[in-house]
Amino acid sequence: MLMIQESLKKKSGIIIEQAKLSDIPVIAALFTVSFKESVLHHCGGRLPKPQAMQDVFTLVYQAEPRAALLARDAQGQYIGYCFAPTKLSGLWLRALWGGHLLKWTWRWLTGQYGFGLHPVKVIVMNKLAFLHSAIAPAKTANGRILSIAVAPEARGQGIASQLIGAAIDYFRTEEVTRVRLEVRPDNPAAIRVYEKWGFAPDGYTMDSQGKWLIMFREMEHPHV
Repeated sequence: MLMIQESLKKKSGIIIEQAKLSDIPVIAALFTVSFKESVLHHCGGRLPKPQAMQDVFTLVYQAEPRAALLARDAQGQYIGYCFAPTKLSGLWLRALWGGHLLKWTWRWLTGQYGFGLHPVKVIVMNKLAFLHSAIAPAKTANGRILSIAVAPEARGQGIASQLIGAAIDYFRTEEVTRVRLEVRPDNPAAIRVYEKWGFAPDGYTMDSQGKWLIMFREMEHPHV
């Protein structure tokens, strides 16, 4: 289990821990409920079957298990997650050579994901746009806040901030020098949390839903 500040843990009752492979369905469900509008956009206006999100998060988890963090409350309910990888560049090669793409294609063709061809084209185009942005020399980083979400009923309790703090601790153990994330510009609450942890805006990238604000944190000047 990753350690977080004991004062925060005692005050909030929230525990941040490393996720297990068996937690992937919980993480996928948190993502779907937290980003429902985006999921509907990418999947042609209807929610996909749970297997679709679970397969994506399984790939990300298996690529770097220690980068997957979960938040649970005093009752043991999981109420948030964060993926903070340091090996993102090899993710799609792993998907190819590890058999994930073949498995995904089979499940898509046999209706196990619950969506047709249009969402696939949207997802591919969006990922190409992000890849173009990520490989630009000025925009590279060896740590990423790839995905973070808190259950709607648990927001406003500082859980996202605790998850980011645990991610920063992990980045330090991996000797990360620069961390990148993307956030929608019309999400001021999230931007404030990131700024609290020393992230600063540095340009934009685009996908089919509009702009993403790119933010960086330089780890050689840690924010406490």
